[in-house]
Amino acid sequence: MAPRLPVAPVLRGPLAGLAEHLATWPGTLVIDRLPLGRGFPKLWGDPRAFAQATWRHLLFGAVLGELERRLNPPEAEPEPIDAAAAASNGHGSAEHLVATGL
Repeated sequence: MAPRLPVAPVLRGPLAGLAEHLATWPGTLVIDRLPLGRGFPKLWGDPRAFAQATWRHLLFGAVLGELERRLNPPEAEPEPIDAAAAASNGHGSAEHLVATGL
């Protein structure tokens, strides 16, 4: 099982979306230097573009976080082992053996 972030489950998706946004935003600095990026507006240094991308990443992270929560429910707590059914070696006690009659 993958390690979980030490935050409330409802915040995991939005935090992941924001982390991705902040990690990749500096890439907008080089878009206009690429041959295919010549027609794009200048994003680096534009606070409106940054704010718009921020709320979009928050929304996208919230939707993906909720989807992940619904598709991967938390594991149930394991049931305690009955001391009478288990021996100290972990294989059970001889009183609970069943004869097959073969």
